[in-house]
Amino acid sequence: MTLTRSQTRSVQRRIHVHPDGRIGRRTRRAIRRYQSRHELMRTGRPNLQTLRAMTLRFAEVIAARMAREAAAAAAGGTFPIGGPWRHGGPATGFHARGGAHQGVDLFAACGTPLVAATAGTVKTRKFEARAGHYVVLTGTPSGEDQVYMHLRARSPLAVGDAVRAGTPLGAVGDTGDADGCHLHLELWTAPGWYAGGRPYDPTAALQGWAAAAGNPAQAP
Repeated sequence: MTLTRSQTRSVQRRIHVHPDGRIGRRTRRAIRRYQSRHELMRTGRPNLQTLRAMTLRFAEVIAARMAREAAAAAAGGTFPIGGPWRHGGPATGFHARGGAHQGVDLFAACGTPLVAATAGTVKTRKFEARAGHYVVLTGTPSGEDQVYMHLRARSPLAVGDAVRAGTPLGAVGDTGDADGCHLHLELWTAPGWYAGGRPYDPTAALQGWAAAAGNPAQAP
């Protein structure tokens, strides 16, 4: 479970640790002490049980998000952007720009979390002048490859890592040839990305994942 910096500071204030928004050694030790005093499982992490014991206002928001993510994972996938997002203009859709655009662009604030839409394995993690920082997943349930471009920074995952729906991939950015922070997402049929497959319109899959995750598009 990932907390925002603001949420992490709220936890740190409850356990009397300097609220710097980072979960370091001192914070983990203090959380374990708090959990011991309140007869909670001593994980050293701000899990949902601990957040509820602290009576933090955002605990139920976290609980609702976790329930949505669990439901989405059970349905086979979740929406890859972990926050508000919107569609771009006509030049950002599939096969726009005279057919040269092989995916869709979804705009969100810089730094918004990006997650794997489904289970799979990291096939490629690189930087390229046009794509910026990008990740390719293969071995997905439907057999397609998924390509996530313009990440804010290098993904923490490594080639060969197995992921599930909801595994963090990085954050929305504007690296490479990008006009504003957005996710450029491509889906490729088997046998995959530049391996004999072909790109296809991901709009239907995105709509299903957005509905499952309770994260519909925002107004422009």
